[in-house]
Amino acid sequence: MLPLMKNKLGVSTGCYYPMLSETVIEQIAQTGANVIELFINTHSEMEIGYIKEIKSIIDSYGLSVCSVHPFTSFAESYLFFSDYPRRTEDGLKIYDRYFDICNLLGANVLNFHGLKAEKQVSFEKYCQVYSGLFERAKKHGVVFSQENVRQHVCGNLDFIKRFSDQLGNNVAFTFDIKQAVMYGYDPLTFSVAVADKLALVHLNDYDKNASCLLPGKGAFDYKQFFSMLKSVGYNGNFIIEVYSDAYSANTEISDSVKYAVSVMKECFL
Repeated sequence: MLPLMKNKLGVSTGCYYPMLSETVIEQIAQTGANVIELFINTHSEMEIGYIKEIKSIIDSYGLSVCSVHPFTSFAESYLFFSDYPRRTEDGLKIYDRYFDICNLLGANVLNFHGLKAEKQVSFEKYCQVYSGLFERAKKHGVVFSQENVRQHVCGNLDFIKRFSDQLGNNVAFTFDIKQAVMYGYDPLTFSVAVADKLALVHLNDYDKNASCLLPGKGAFDYKQFFSMLKSVGYNGNFIIEVYSDAYSANTEISDSVKYAVSVMKECFL
């Protein structure tokens, strides 16, 4: 296990997709990670029996869940930003279930992609919808965390700055390095803009040839990144989240965990 720090380092089950989530917990434990982000990949994985089963597996390896990623991210434009009220009501019930899942797992963050960039919704409407979900999650003890996904409106840095200014303390962010890179931003510049409201950070690396590599395999200046987050008082978790084609063996993820925690120790301890 990694040394005790306020900022824990973990691995997402999404790194192993399309392997079944419950079958990859042992591999994540073998990397030396402290925590995991659990991807809910289909409706049956929202059933209480499944959540209790996977929680038992996670507990047996001494891990904990810090965040949950919903499989309905692709549908959030239609669930929450249409003019059809019954669909919105059903969407709220679905996300109430996610909040309950977070509670059962002991996770405090639920990631939100939000509105697709090509959809036409006013800025005021976006803020209204997010605020309602943020407050709903808060009543369950969960942080409803907006992620900077490139195909969505909050992949745009100008939008995110305006959004953050508008909502003040009633907004939280998940910053994903690869999403910023794929949009064309310098990830350090982007992360500075949301650093004081971060709930979670998704780690990966990149170079001039690839936008999604394991941390330590690319050109990203992790020492500068972690030092900046330390300076603003970030005490949340870091989750390695890469696509499964970014590596060929679990030992590569273990090496990445070791690399990331070595830089974290230098910056945070």
